[in-house]
Amino acid sequence: MTRKWMRLIIASLAVILLVGCSSVEEQASDGIENAKVVFQGDAEKPNEKVNNLKIFLPSGFAIEDESDKSNIILSKGKESYILFVNPNELPGSQLYYDLLMADSNLKIVEKNTFEQNGRFGFAAIIKSSEEQYELITSIGGIKLTTISKQQNIASNLEDMMMIVRSVSTE
Repeated sequence: MTRKWMRLIIASLAVILLVGCSSVEEQASDGIENAKVVFQGDAEKPNEKVNNLKIFLPSGFAIEDESDKSNIILSKGKESYILFVNPNELPGSQLYYDLLMADSNLKIVEKNTFEQNGRFGFAAIIKSSEEQYELITSIGGIKLTTISKQQNIASNLEDMMMIVRSVSTE
């Protein structure tokens, strides 16, 4: 009798684990869609000021280091994010996307571009190692990158696009 119960419990746990773990493809697809929705929506009202920039940081994010005017290091828990701001690029610039596409050594899992009201943006997921992925969100001359675990791809891309979408100069 106990063997049957043990088998039932193990089988149940296996099913729960398999259902709870979404694949990279699902996380990537959800993350790209989340980024698109944020890109097309209204920008969040900035709640932080760094040098001459105003940005919105979602809950849990902090400014770690202000390296210079164009590279800002953010963190959320143990994850670090780098915000690049090129003031010479307009919101419609495709510079960062063109640079991404020119690098044939990258293993791009998924990418998508977005255009609206003269703005050009994109989100991309690049395989960095066996269990980690580089995430990129960008609008014009503003780009945010991080290294993420698979299970955080969708939520990270959404937060990242929210930050990029909110950046404004004074």
